[in-house]
Amino acid sequence: MTETAAPWPVLVVSLADAQARRRALTAQLEALSIPFRFVDAVDGRNGLAARYETMIDRPGTEVQFGRPLADAEYACALSHLSLYRRIVDEDLPGAIVLEDDARVGPLFAEFLRGRGFEAADLIQLDHLHGDVWRFGTQTPLTGGIRIVRAARNASLTTGYSISRRGAAHILDHALPLRGPADWPCDVTALPAMLALPRVVDHPRIEPGTSDIEKARASLVTGLPQPRRGLRFFRAAYWRRWWFKRRTRRVS
Repeated sequence: MTETAAPWPVLVVSLADAQARRRALTAQLEALSIPFRFVDAVDGRNGLAARYETMIDRPGTEVQFGRPLADAEYACALSHLSLYRRIVDEDLPGAIVLEDDARVGPLFAEFLRGRGFEAADLIQLDHLHGDVWRFGTQTPLTGGIRIVRAARNASLTTGYSISRRGAAHILDHALPLRGPADWPCDVTALPAMLALPRVVDHPRIEPGTSDIEKARASLVTGLPQPRRGLRFFRAAYWRRWWFKRRTRRVS
């Protein structure tokens, strides 16, 4: 899917005061001679600014997502949405998006050098709980990278490429926000592709090291847990059962 010969920018979403993370990622990207620019993230650590409330649906979140979201989680999603708006408003062909804790190396440089981002509207370079169709085809992208279609949304937005069309799709379907950054709407319709092996890595999340994880934990603790003995009587259980038999997990 070649939209233009213009290079896609590498955009790094990062809180303005995350200087240690910025320095670490800057060193990695400069070592690979990859140009990039930081984009200040929305800061939800002390609550969201009033102007963002019209963009989120707190009651709808609990209905759709099954639990409330912390303001830091909404802020992460809003930060990524701001990048999609930039892509559309500036008429960019697309962008490669990194979060500031991303770990990149030669495989990331290979992805950029081979213009792998032109192969699909959304390619997750890092992913978790990535499920693909059991008999899905893996498409060679570069010498060391393949892509395969995701069967459902996979977690993580540490690193991915997204076209202008992909950005517009999420902007059209994600608001008002009722889900987290990864992903606030169904992206499999694009379709979403998963890179194999993962091109971007992320540090292991340790307790107390992530503002989002701490905020999420404070909300999840104490939520009622479903009674396991009743799961066989729920339609959702059998939908998951059937899905697992048609798919395989790659991350």
